[in-house]
Amino acid sequence: MKEKIKQKAISLFNVHGMSNVSMKQIADALGIRAGNLQYHFKDKEALVTAVYDDMYSESVNFILPKNTYITLFHFEAMMVGFDGIQNRFSFFYNDLVHIVKTYPNIADRQEQYNLVRLTDARKLIDYYVETGRLIPESATVDYDKIIHVIWMTSMFWQSQKRVMRYADYKGNKCPVMDMNWSFVLPFLTKKGLEEYEQIKKFVKHPNH
Repeated sequence: MKEKIKQKAISLFNVHGMSNVSMKQIADALGIRAGNLQYHFKDKEALVTAVYDDMYSESVNFILPKNTYITLFHFEAMMVGFDGIQNRFSFFYNDLVHIVKTYPNIADRQEQYNLVRLTDARKLIDYYVETGRLIPESATVDYDKIIHVIWMTSMFWQSQKRVMRYADYKGNKCPVMDMNWSFVLPFLTKKGLEEYEQIKKFVKHPNH
């Protein structure tokens, strides 16, 4: 029943927004009494935290792998993985500011998770530089800033699509991984560009 409650909550949150869905609405949608719902989750914070736990568990699978050969494909795979999570839990990213203001425990955990992602992203960039896939950092190339831009793009991709809905605007009519590649491409070496071309030629994704 707990899993059914979480899945129904995710569905309703994604459609209506987390702040617009009450515990009673979730109970009604499941055809159960409010008291039965509260038996499993005493309040909305407990339910949202449980959903966040599931989302977090899926997200850590895309952190920098260890003891394996890493190519530029790992960057592509991470973008695809995070995009899938954002589609499944779109309410979280659309309501992110509200959630971190309302639930301090989730805010603290998300901040720590973000710091881990940014730290691992820096390790990945350094590896790409060391292996000749990216040009070295310089006075005009600041990879910390590029990493932060990629993080912001990934984190707020869902919400920006809601704001920029104009049919004639083409800037965001692409997968988020294509947008993030655009930040990296100018800094690829010849080796990096050849690897990128191989990825685009042979790797196919469902959303392409």
